[in-house]
Amino acid sequence: MASLQEDRKIEQLNLLINMSALINSTLDIQEIIKYAIEGSTRLLDAEAGSLLFLEEQAGELFFAEAVGEKWEKVKGIKLKKGQGVAGWVAEKGKLLLVQNASSDPRFFDGVDKICGFVTKDIICVPVRTKDKILGSMEVINKHSGSFDLDDMLIVTAPANQVAVAIENARLYEESIVDGLTGLYQRKFLELRFEEELKRSKRYKHPLNLVMIDIDYFKKVNDQHGHLIGDAVLREVASALKKNTGLEDIVARYGGEEFAIVMPHSPVENMKKTGERLRAEIEGMEVSGVRITISVGIGHFDGRDMDFNCKDLIKRADEALSLVRKRGRNRVEMIV
Repeated sequence: MASLQEDRKIEQLNLLINMSALINSTLDIQEIIKYAIEGSTRLLDAEAGSLLFLEEQAGELFFAEAVGEKWEKVKGIKLKKGQGVAGWVAEKGKLLLVQNASSDPRFFDGVDKICGFVTKDIICVPVRTKDKILGSMEVINKHSGSFDLDDMLIVTAPANQVAVAIENARLYEESIVDGLTGLYQRKFLELRFEEELKRSKRYKHPLNLVMIDIDYFKKVNDQHGHLIGDAVLREVASALKKNTGLEDIVARYGGEEFAIVMPHSPVENMKKTGERLRAEIEGMEVSGVRITISVGIGHFDGRDMDFNCKDLIKRADEALSLVRKRGRNRVEMIV
């Protein structure tokens, strides 16, 4: 008969194989991260875990995904590079095993205080490609005893795999961006839109489609030429990208029209979001040309299993048509 230790090793191997298959089954970076961190906590029978990405320019790490009872609260928290165990690992690029967190000088207890959590032991490994550290992945509080060196070696496999998968996904994304604006092309948006709608139905969370039209863009090209028209498109694209979140998918939909897929945002926030985008563009001027946009929003609450992408596109299109009828440079939403 196999010993309990052998049974556990077989279980871990099966988990690794399944995790590997899931990570390699998608080009959606958020899905890759989710599979990696959920799988790693199960792999080591841990209470919680998280994956933090490094924003190189700001020198900060942010929580891309976290699992565990209290970890919804970590979203929005940022650590300085070098701060805490995750920050130390991202800075040094080294694996770290901490068996008594409260007595380790590298441990930062600020996240625990915000979450009402008690960190006892941690394994943290860098998420890195050949020449770049993307962030760090940590697994926290082993249910049965404390983490050991074998555990640390085990968790490096998913960390390495997630780094490669993320890099591949980013390379793919770069291949399908619009050459003029730097935003995603319509084909990629449609692919991601399908994925987000499936996720919306699965988890019953809201999904929004924002359609944006540059007002009277043909006049800009006719009166000022296509070089100015191209500059307007680039500036609008840049403003949309700056004023949307990491999980939002911003694309050039065609001509002077843009589209944004916004998951999770509740219906009561969306009119304000659209108005913020509209106001940001209204304050812009490109080579003496004042710009305004029309914004149409379609909202889905995640509840109707028969709802499809065409239904949400129809809502956003109808909202945009309503804006045009009412004078442009405004926001309308259809739920």
